[in-house]
Amino acid sequence: MAVYQHRTIFVGDIRTHFLEAGSGPDLVLLHGGEYGASAEITWRYNIATLAQHFHVVAPDILGWGQTDKLYSFTDPAGLRIKHVQRFLEILGIGEALFVGNSAGGGLILRASVRSPMPFQIQKMVTICGNASVFKTNSQADLENYTPSLENMAKIVALLYHDAKWRSEINVRERYESSIIPGAWETLSAARLRSPVHQARSTTEEFVKQLARLAMPLLIMSCEHDPLNQSDWDVNFQKIVPGAKVHRFKNSSHEPQIEETEEFNRVLTEFLLSEGER
Repeated sequence: MAVYQHRTIFVGDIRTHFLEAGSGPDLVLLHGGEYGASAEITWRYNIATLAQHFHVVAPDILGWGQTDKLYSFTDPAGLRIKHVQRFLEILGIGEALFVGNSAGGGLILRASVRSPMPFQIQKMVTICGNASVFKTNSQADLENYTPSLENMAKIVALLYHDAKWRSEINVRERYESSIIPGAWETLSAARLRSPVHQARSTTEEFVKQLARLAMPLLIMSCEHDPLNQSDWDVNFQKIVPGAKVHRFKNSSHEPQIEETEEFNRVLTEFLLSEGER
């Protein structure tokens, strides 16, 4: 099992929990956005291997895990990005490698097209995350959650292909994380829509911005992912010139857990390789 430290710091007045291990180039791991997610649940099977080559930091993103619960109705992604930016500044992390699972990958992609860019991204990896450009209707099932073990089991069924990962232990761990005070309210705030203010779609502009990405990008996808369109990885690769794709054959949405050995190998090779673009 991974050997890492649990640390808590204040980013401004925001209590922020994160995992840390290893030494070397800075590697930032951002977990997914489903109910019950956290840095430890997402990355516990990867940190030990990655820490052999990198200084790994994996924060609980604002609203999840043991980090404080806050939400912005005007710019939810922007608030989370700013929090991660200030978190990295406090730790003295400048240029770094960024890896995000699902919504964590989407957060990195959104940060990469902001001007000025809030993160100093050397390389980036998105795992089943495309900032909702290629999502399916199953995404609604992931988001429509009322806390209960039964409903968490439905979320877990969307995340894992192999039934062994849908165990009562895993369901309960994610359920307990989903009922931390303020966690459900913070994540559910995204579902609120005022009839007065209709959201304007920015997908087209976002895609145009992604086409101008300059840093190396690895797109990790899964053969059995119910939350993304079946060919999303190929289509996303067409948007970002020079992006690489690796598809996992035996996973749904969490290859870092279901196919740990292959995931750790492919990720490490990409991050350590020279001349990707």
